[in-house]
Parts: sequence; C-alpha cells; structure tokens
Amino acid sequence: MQSDILRITEQPLTDEGIQRYEWHEYEPVARTNLNSAGEIRINIELQDLYSHPAESYLLFEGRLIKADNTAYANADNATITHNGLMYLFSQMSYLLSNQEIETLFHPGQATTMLGLLKYPNDFQLGQAINQLWYKDSGATASIANNHGFAVRQTYLIQKPNAKGTFSFIVPLKHIFGFCDDYDKIIYGLKQTLTLVRKADDDAIFRDNAAAAGKIAIDKISWFMPHVIPADMERMELYKTIESKASLPVAYRARQCDTITVPQSTTFSWRLSVKTSPEKPRYIIVGFQTNRSGDQETNPALFNHCDLKNMYIMMNQERYPAIDYNLSFPNQQFSRAYREASTFSQKFYGMDQLITQSNITPSDFKELYPIMVFDVSKQSERLKSSVVDIQIKAIFNAAVPAETEAYAVVISDKLLQFQSDGQKMSVVY
Repeated sequence: MQSDILRITEQPLTDEGIQRYEWHEYEPVARTNLNSAGEIRINIELQDLYSHPAESYLLFEGRLIKADNTAYANADNATITHNGLMYLFSQMSYLLSNQEIETLFHPGQATTMLGLLKYPNDFQLGQAINQLWYKDSGATASIANNHGFAVRQTYLIQKPNAKGTFSFIVPLKHIFGFCDDYDKIIYGLKQTLTLVRKADDDAIFRDNAAAAGKIAIDKISWFMPHVIPADMERMELYKTIESKASLPVAYRARQCDTITVPQSTTFSWRLSVKTSPEKPRYIIVGFQTNRSGDQETNPALFNHCDLKNMYIMMNQERYPAIDYNLSFPNQQFSRAYREASTFSQKFYGMDQLITQSNITPSDFKELYPIMVFDVSKQSERLKSSVVDIQIKAIFNAAVPAETEAYAVVISDKLLQFQSDGQKMSVVY
C-alpha cells in the first residue's frame, strides 16, 4: 500500500490555466462540390488564435443510396465499408503556413491497417461506430454471416427514418501522426486540410443481389478547438513568442505506398529513401487481391497470398534476423501474429494488459494478415546516413493476378516552430 494515504494535509490541485476551450467549425473553400473527383480544401486562416489540432475532427454528413437515387430496403445486403469514409479519398494532406506537415496516400487502406493494430476490441463496441469503425467478422456482404457488416447495415439502413442517412466524426489523429503525437496548442499558423475525392466504389460493400449504390456527401466540416488561456498563461505565451523562441516539434509521420505484385513466388520492392532527420520506426505491409474499384469486393480486408517469408532490408540491416517460415494454410504464423498483436503496446508504451489487440489469430489468418516490422532499434550507421528501404517476400505459390501490396511507413519527423516576435513559421 502506498504512503500517499497518510498525507492528510495535501492540498487539492486545480488546473485553471485554460479559460475557455471550444470547437469552431470550418467549411470547404467556395462550397466545393463534395461528390465529384478533385480537391476539397479547408483553410483556417492566419490569425491571433491558439488552436489544438490534436483534438480536431472531421464531420461527414450525407446518405448512402442506390445509383438511381432511391433508398435501400432493410433487407438489402448493402452498407458502407468498414472505415469507409477514408475510402472516399485518394490522398489527404495537412499543411501549416503552406508547409507540408504530413500527406497520406491511400488513406482507406493505411488507416484501416493502423486502426486494426492500435484500437482495442472494446473500442468498436462503444464509440467507434460514431466514426464508422466496426470491422468485418467475415468475408461476405451478408447480414446473416458477417457481424460487422450487419452492425453497419443496421445503423445505416435499418435505423434511420430516411434510409441511408448518416453523420460521422473522424478524429484527425486517426489520419495524421502529427495530430496523434503533438498534443500542444499552435499559434499564428495558417492551417490547410486538403482531401482528394475519388469514386465511391471502394467505400460501398454489397452483394450482387443488391443494386449498385452511391454516397452523396452533403457536408464536410473541420471542427477545430480554440483555446483561450487564462491571463497568467497568456502572458507567458506572449513572452515566448516575443522572445523569438524556437519550439521543437517531434512526431511520427505516416506514409503509404502501393505497388502491383508480380505473379511470382518472389517479390522485391524498393520502398523509398529516408534522409536525416526522418528515420523509419515501423513498417506495416498488407496484400489485397481483387479488392479495388468494385462494390462487391471489400477493400477493408487483406489476403495472406500464401506468404512464406518477409523481411525488411534497411541498407545492410535486416529485420527480422530470422526467417518467419510461414504457412497460413497450416496455422504457422504465430511469430507474425505476435508482432501485429503487440504493436499498440510498443507504439504507445502501454501495458499489454491494458491494450489488447482486436485481431484474433483466426482473424489474422482469414481477414487481416498484416505484417508488422519493428525497425525502431537501429545501428549508429543507420541513424547518421541515408536509409534505403527494401521489402523482400517469398511465397509458397505464385501470387494471384491483380494483387496489390500496401506499405505504411511510420517515421520520426523533427521540425521547429520559429517565432519572429509576432507570429510563428515552420522550419525544417
């Protein structure tokens, strides 16, 4: 028992450093058409403003309907894909004073892989449906045989009076590593969020008996917290700005690349080159066969493609050092599953009894075979040089046609917010 219980004279602590904390809504520039291909840009102009991007979120409102503008019926096996709002976009970017902070390509696959690794199972049983997060428990678009599909279909089609009507919130920390890691206010920086809209097909999952659908977005808004500090705290912040201070900023940026896998038993992919101070810490890889551009396929599921072994080469360093010797058909994937199931524990530094993976071994084999490589421990040679990243894979049989590989690279990124005495700027 701790001795704190004996400190009966201890005074309670009251945090009164923030006078007000309230969300303000920002909408796209010039009322952009939200349902056609192209950029959707939302700006928060440079102003005397303390904001807190880590807690900001996107609000999506609209309706899932048939292509002929009629409503789906309660019995129709049609709904929005798990994490489906992210599949409406091919690219998302976050800029501060026109300097790129983070850009994520293929946000659907990237945030699905990361979310499967970091969210506990309890998350989807509570608030997660508010951001359309409820993973599939089967491969088919079936209310009877896929619990996750049934939950989403009920919420979207059966519950609303106007079938298909929805309102969802997606936190920016779900998308960008900057918002996940940098939990501080920022001041005097213009903020720009750019979403590149694409076709609806990847965001809809239905069986072949249900009519083709479309998603009509009525509204996309960015809700940003405005922070009004108390007088004493405001004076300290002003002093920091007026002193032309340089503020260090560190976060783990996310990057997603894709490539078509050849129909072969071997696969080599030179991913990218990283330079100081940007260093890779985790690399996450998933395969998808025939899962893009078709409403009857599910881009939120992945395929193991009968993978035998995979490893990462960073210059001359190999991760892991010992082959996996995988055989998914024969249940031989325990080491690979362990790396996936312990990701959130290592990434967020949490106790494994608190943060439990939401992927079971059976799910890992049949639905979510996601390969995770922890490359955070690096030699001094790697830390001080350009890093060439290659993914090497061997399969027990030739990879099927129309297979895509997706790789999410999570890298340390360092920059500074530099004050000129009045406002801040971004310095790399």
